[in-house]
Amino acid sequence: MRKIIKTRSMVLILFCLAFFSSFAKEKANTFGNEKEAKQMLERAIRIVESNPTVAFAMINVGQGGFHVKDLYPFCVNNKGIMVAHPTLAGTDMSNFVSSDGVKVAQIMLQNAKTETFSKISYKLSRIVSTPNVLPVPSEKESKKISFYKKVGNFVCATGFHPLS
Repeated sequence: MRKIIKTRSMVLILFCLAFFSSFAKEKANTFGNEKEAKQMLERAIRIVESNPTVAFAMINVGQGGFHVKDLYPFCVNNKGIMVAHPTLAGTDMSNFVSSDGVKVAQIMLQNAKTETFSKISYKLSRIVSTPNVLPVPSEKESKKISFYKKVGNFVCATGFHPLS
């Protein structure tokens, strides 16, 4: 009887490990990571430097690979107006404060450098996207880490939500 219980317990443990392992892989394929966020930002910066109008249009509509998984670039002008974002283009972010008290746009505008990436952490809803549907914010907030850089008269950024 004990052998049967041990065998069933082992089978259950192995099943759970396999299930949670596949769940973790699915999450990793659904959500962007730090490396992907930095790569997207580097690409966005190159296009903004070349032609800001085209870059902002591409970012706003998510074209050209600018909305992959839950990653997207965004840019604010030097007054804190969101000039490129999949859902907030045109919004004044100068006084935006995240739910954990971080003055995101103010900090980014004050600390952005042209030569290196800066980093900021704050709480924000994840933008959820499905094919042929406009992206929408999820109801649950989580930690977001954004990398940002000054590009001419703009600050451009891309952030990711680390898996917890």
